[in-house]
Amino acid sequence: MRQVESELKFTIGAADPLPEVGYLVEVGPVREQRMRAVYVDTQDLCLVSHRITLRRREGGADAGWHLKLPRPDGTRLEVHAPLGDGPGRLRVPRALHEELRVALGEELPDGAEGALLPSAVLVTHRVELDLLDPVRPEVVLAQLCDDRVTALPAGDTWRELEVELVDGDTGLLEQLASSFEGQGVPLADHPSKLTRALGDRPERARRGEPPSAEGPAADVVLAHLAAQVAVIVAREGDVRADVPDAVHRTRVATRRLRSSLRTFRRLLDREVTDPLREEIRWFATALGEPRDAEVVRDHLLAAVQDLAEHEVVGPVRERVRSELDQLHAAAHHALVQVLDSERYLELVDRLLELLAAPPWRGRASGRAGTVLPDLVGRAVDRARTEADAAARAEGEQRVRLLHETRKRAKAVRYACEALAPTLGGQASGAAEAWEQVTETLGAVQDAALAVDRLRALADTARRAGEPSQTYDLLAAREAARAQAVQEAEAALGRALEHGWP
Repeated sequence: MRQVESELKFTIGAADPLPEVGYLVEVGPVREQRMRAVYVDTQDLCLVSHRITLRRREGGADAGWHLKLPRPDGTRLEVHAPLGDGPGRLRVPRALHEELRVALGEELPDGAEGALLPSAVLVTHRVELDLLDPVRPEVVLAQLCDDRVTALPAGDTWRELEVELVDGDTGLLEQLASSFEGQGVPLADHPSKLTRALGDRPERARRGEPPSAEGPAADVVLAHLAAQVAVIVAREGDVRADVPDAVHRTRVATRRLRSSLRTFRRLLDREVTDPLREEIRWFATALGEPRDAEVVRDHLLAAVQDLAEHEVVGPVRERVRSELDQLHAAAHHALVQVLDSERYLELVDRLLELLAAPPWRGRASGRAGTVLPDLVGRAVDRARTEADAAARAEGEQRVRLLHETRKRAKAVRYACEALAPTLGGQASGAAEAWEQVTETLGAVQDAALAVDRLRALADTARRAGEPSQTYDLLAAREAARAQAVQEAEAALGRALEHGWP
């Protein structure tokens, strides 16, 4: 549905009476409504910067998706879609997304930067009155809405009046505005509820400013979480199509999400986030199967290429490629089935709801520059504990414990990267140090995975009557590489001595 919206908003005190309108119009029936609206935008608030509003409203007479596009005469074109038109509850219906593309063109970014995520949630208790034509009382000229609004999650509240034309003309709006002002009810100094709820965020987004170290820790964490959810939402189509690097980037985003929900768990209600972490883990596992097959295939093909000609006995290259291509294809097919599942749709909705109404607790409102380094310090302690255990172990147990150390090191790296835009050089330097740890430990883990795959390939080759000595040779070399952990341990030592936080 498409319609033109023409309305005015007024500021009124919480306890003030409604202004008199009886000498201009008749007052019709009164209705009471309770509504919850989730507003969506890009991470840098592209829609707000173009005076565009997109929301999903539950409750009230016009529940549904509402896209409001500005027109040159000051009115707005409003395009509606039913609540159930999107994939899941909180993703934008395709028709409205296309309307945005037409309206903004190249101004709407591609990829994760253009992902539409919750930007604000407004809960409104509305008392609505019909303003009727005094001569023809069956004609509704306008509607007067007395709104008491709460912006979540901060909990800011205010009251405002809204008059929207139905069958009246702009002359009526002008008369009402003049009458209201004479009664001490002036026009609002903000164009919409959303702009009031967002405060200075649009201006900070325009300047490209990250959350401040002096501001709430919640702002920094939420920005990082939103960036990861944006990748998951934006790259879904590419993951389905198996576009190069799409699965990898999405998998990394899931890892960052799980890690952040653990590292910063003292700031969030774990009754909400712990079950969500398990669902993210489920999805990450589905992403990992095709990604691991792809990585091992490319690694082993490169290893075969490095062998001397006499060391390659039998159709090794062909078997490595065909076996792991089949494994990748089967894993990707299973991943697409996951993307088509109700469980995945529910997961995305829960991630979007996490951004819409984060369950903050504890020191989430505390100063970011104080609260967040303390939490990263706890993650560093967990990495140090695992590293100490690995240092005391030997053989395969040592490799296994180094893999656990790598997980803890990734948590530190991801946390430092989350803080870097806000805290600057120290966090950036620490992130680089811990990235070196994860990369070198990752090489150890890749070698261990390659050993398992080569042993399986050797068994398959023997069953097919092919020679297996090349696979055995490669497996021995990869096993030796997995045990050569000195470089990884040195990188870990440097990171632990980095001094931040």
